[in-house]
Amino acid sequence: MEVRYLVEPLYRLAWEDIMDSCKAICQEADATFGPQAVVGIAAGGLIPATIIASILQVDLYPCLVTRKRRGRVVHQRPEVIVSVSEQVKGRRVLVVDEMVMTGETMRVVTRECKKIGARLVKTAAIWVSSESWKPTLYAMESHGYVQFPWNVEVLSAGQFILNPVYQEYLDSLEMMED
Repeated sequence: MEVRYLVEPLYRLAWEDIMDSCKAICQEADATFGPQAVVGIAAGGLIPATIIASILQVDLYPCLVTRKRRGRVVHQRPEVIVSVSEQVKGRRVLVVDEMVMTGETMRVVTRECKKIGARLVKTAAIWVSSESWKPTLYAMESHGYVQFPWNVEVLSAGQFILNPVYQEYLDSLEMMED
């Protein structure tokens, strides 16, 4: 699978980027191990996981492992909030998240799948940080950051605003330039 390296410090992904990435992940996963189930990591990872499970025509099982609450980091280590389904037992599983910043969340979910008895577990993401642990399959990599189309804007006091996570990153880039 060819990985696209993004040079921009902040790249705004389009839905076409997401679909192209999901299709490439599906082709590679199907050719190399034939997943029988997809485990999607909520919240953002459920979007590409749903697309990938639909394309592969396999079952999708959501789980929630996070260090965040309401978009803010509140725990030092990822916590399992909603466990991986027992339905992955004996199956070849593809664990999907939208991004990998450190790899901790994906490794927690992989361990959960193996504890339940998944026959084989591989991992996939749309985007990874160049400094992070790498999943089995990923479509894009950068030293910067990406904006996903489903969370560029958030609702605040009845108005759509740029997601504060992205605003903070843009502000830090401006401070580095000064």
